[in-house]
Amino acid sequence: DGRGGAMPAVPASVTATGTVLRDYQVQGYRWLAALHAAGAGGVLGDSMGLGKTLQVLCAMASVLDAKGGRGPFLVVCPLSVARNWEAEAAKFCPSMRVLAYVGDKAARAAMADEVTAAVLALPKAARADPLLPFDVLVTTYEAVMTDADFLGRVRWRMTVVDEAHRLKNPKSALASQLTNLKREHTVLLTGTPVQNNTLELWALMHFLEPRRFNDAERFTEEFGDLQTQEQVAKLHKTIEPYLLRRLKEDVETSLPPKEETIIEVELTAIQKKYYRAIYEKNTRVLMAGTSTKNAPSLMNVVMELRKCCNHPYLIKGIADQLEKDATTQEEIANMRVTTSGKLVLLDKLLPKLQAGGHRVLIFSQMVRMLDVLEHFLRSRRYQFERLDGHIRGRDRQAAIDRFSKPDSPAFCMLLSTRAGGLGINLVSADTVIIFDSDWNPQNDLQAQARVHRIGQSQKVQVYRLVTRKTYEQAMFHRASLKLGLDEAMIAQGKGAAGKGRGKHLDAKEVETLLKRGAYDVFNEEDDSAANEFSEMNIDNILEKSSRLITYGGNKQKNTVGGRAGSTFSKAKFAAAGADDIDLDDPDFWTKAVGLELLEEPTSPSAKLPYQRSRKKVTMFGQLGSLEEIEEAIGPLDQAETAVGWR
Repeated sequence: DGRGGAMPAVPASVTATGTVLRDYQVQGYRWLAALHAAGAGGVLGDSMGLGKTLQVLCAMASVLDAKGGRGPFLVVCPLSVARNWEAEAAKFCPSMRVLAYVGDKAARAAMADEVTAAVLALPKAARADPLLPFDVLVTTYEAVMTDADFLGRVRWRMTVVDEAHRLKNPKSALASQLTNLKREHTVLLTGTPVQNNTLELWALMHFLEPRRFNDAERFTEEFGDLQTQEQVAKLHKTIEPYLLRRLKEDVETSLPPKEETIIEVELTAIQKKYYRAIYEKNTRVLMAGTSTKNAPSLMNVVMELRKCCNHPYLIKGIADQLEKDATTQEEIANMRVTTSGKLVLLDKLLPKLQAGGHRVLIFSQMVRMLDVLEHFLRSRRYQFERLDGHIRGRDRQAAIDRFSKPDSPAFCMLLSTRAGGLGINLVSADTVIIFDSDWNPQNDLQAQARVHRIGQSQKVQVYRLVTRKTYEQAMFHRASLKLGLDEAMIAQGKGAAGKGRGKHLDAKEVETLLKRGAYDVFNEEDDSAANEFSEMNIDNILEKSSRLITYGGNKQKNTVGGRAGSTFSKAKFAAAGADDIDLDDPDFWTKAVGLELLEEPTSPSAKLPYQRSRKKVTMFGQLGSLEEIEEAIGPLDQAETAVGWR
């Protein structure tokens, strides 16, 4: 154990609580303790739900249990999981003194003053390496950046960065402030060591071992485009001393299986009308191509389409326009459902799930979509809880606790994918509905892991809603390629090499998504598919318009590289019609879709600069901007008000 004695299977202070670790957790904690003894950094990259927090706490406890062992240890994490760290420490290591250094500026300053006063009360000779009034200090990314003066005075014997993929940009303010701390030993925790490209992996390695990994350009030259098994093997050999990664499917054979059903949803006639109008309103942007100057405008178009695929009410002015003739609340409620293909589906699916005794998590990227869903659930008299970036601190934990009670009346919970996908345990649910997929598929996997994790006793069912023959379907296909990157770069020698497909979305890719998302909608003149979809019952929809993938447990299908693969890795969702035409044709928008660019308007009252030769479309008010979508996602880390010593 680095101190001349054998390392116990479980630290004595943890054993005293009756805690039993799984074999891979024992291996993980002992690996961390050995790194600590050697003064080396490491990444614990276990997939979500394997108990990374417990393994770290055991490593800390093993240090404290040793003769003369002491902290202090620092844990830096999102605010949403800070209280979870405190609660887990109280549960598994009750003798460990934990300071939750969170709250507003004044509250944190009061705690810093209290710690400083305790140090100044010590004899002068003891102040150089003082015994502090805590073993572990848990704080947030934001506090690290604003309270560097206080945190920088302490020599941290172990520094843990939770959700460490936040360090993927080595030039970020967070990475800079953490680098400046006095760190003897650093542990990075992330269930997604790689999200986009090998440079992100280099950033983590550089943070841990800046002398060993000091040349990003050279690392990218060697591993930026993984084409051969030899490259993959060399990468594994390079990072193996610093990375421990286990997958649920490999170590948790008792975990129940997870099934993912991808349901192809039809645009309603109203959605299709506005979907086309978004393209027509932006004809000049589309025809301007993929220049750097035009890229933000292309992304704005994508964001407008994203709203339309979810619900037309997310477009400014549409709700008032559509509901102006409604005379009763029932008419308004029904109109909210019938104008969105996804809500049509949800209105058929939820009664089936409730009748089957299931409890449901519904994830969306947009807080405004959660508002629409909340109105829908109220109108259908479903009891529910809600978590998004605006619900914080103790209110957030109270919602989780209410939902998790065995006698909870709540049938479902609404969550924003990014705020609700990190660090919380909701195994009391057994069903997940991904209302709209994230650009980054790892965020959706994080969301699913709230349910499919240790402690889950039931089979987990995931329903993913994808609007058929739209940009959303093309985006989903691209996401399937991104998940292959993690398999090639991180899996311990399993699977073939990928092709470096994980780069960030560039203007050319955005343009391709827009073209794929336009072709079928503009060339499908009638609404028969939407009408048929509305009339079908849920069992027929699941039979005819969905794809099922099962993985984990004993019913593993669609495996990749010898392990249970992601749903994305096998499902192919390119828009079929668009494959038959040349997406690179400079006249694509005119030939394939029928858009024509007119002269620039000469006055503010002139018509918008577009025309469609085939079909007239009624226009509507000003669409929302990219900034609105970013605003709609909601803040992830807001300061909470309650603080104090545990």
